Amino acid sequence: MSRSTNTRILVESALLVAISTLFCVLDAYVPVFALVYPLPIVILVVRWGLRTGIWATVVTIAATSMFVGPFQGLLVFTKVGIIGITLAQCIRKQLSPVKTLAITSVAVAVSMAFVVGFNLLIGGFGIEETWELMQKSMDSALEFYRRMGISEAEISRMETYLSQLTETARIVLPASLFMVVVTIAGFNYLMARLILGKLGHKLVELKPFSKWRLSWHYGWGYVGGLILVILGQLMVAPLVSKIGTNIMSLFGMIFLVQGTAIAWYFFDKYKLRPIVRWLIIIFVVLNPTLLQILSWAGVFDAWLDFRKLSS
Repeated sequence: MSRSTNTRILVESALLVAISTLFCVLDAYVPVFALVYPLPIVILVVRWGLRTGIWATVVTIAATSMFVGPFQGLLVFTKVGIIGITLAQCIRKQLSPVKTLAITSVAVAVSMAFVVGFNLLIGGFGIEETWELMQKSMDSALEFYRRMGISEAEISRMETYLSQLTETARIVLPASLFMVVVTIAGFNYLMARLILGKLGHKLVELKPFSKWRLSWHYGWGYVGGLILVILGQLMVAPLVSKIGTNIMSLFGMIFLVQGTAIAWYFFDKYKLRPIVRWLIIIFVVLNPTLLQILSWAGVFDAWLDFRKLSS
């Protein structure tokens, strides 16, 4: 490498390490930064190679530890190193978007398991404590409404609804965690594509959102989950019913994305203005019934192909 290239690598590395460290330090106080702080390392590895990314990760760990303590610094290894380097290598090797998403999701899952395990080891804070904290929050909210003078009948209805909501959350926790993992991986992948595209990198083609579509085989996943739920209820087998509920929830969320893609296709077809599109989407998101209809539209599209994309 020429001297000017080495200087450029050094300058970019220093800048991206500073940004990555800033994200990691802020994450100790504002957890939302966990969504984006693998990105500087992703950009560095894609542009200048794996070795540069590894050294940048080591420096970021040291710098974060110096500012907010060794515990947060150790988490940098999982959240920045594992996720960032894995995603960057997938992009460098020009893997397909589906393969990149799948491999990065595994990296995110490993990272989350490491963080949860470390929290259990050091702080003893686990899932049961989370449910207890939720229950205390519900009790505090109900007590607050009592002090406001709301009738006991209304509070009783609210308590029943919140209890059902908590129980549902317990049942579909595996599916919810899976979707969180995929969402984090997908968000980082799309953001990395956006930034690298602006920097002039040639990337594997990604279909427009309005043309995203799963094949009809995936539709049977949703149907299989429904069959398990029905069998579990008929056989009085709660475990079978819970497995079916998780499968249905998982495929329901996946097909909700496909349903949204169908809506976007017709937005494009009828040339709706962006403000109108987003108003419709917000209205649907705030209405659980419409969300369910959108998810079912995605399921039926797997067989019926409303947009005629296969032809």
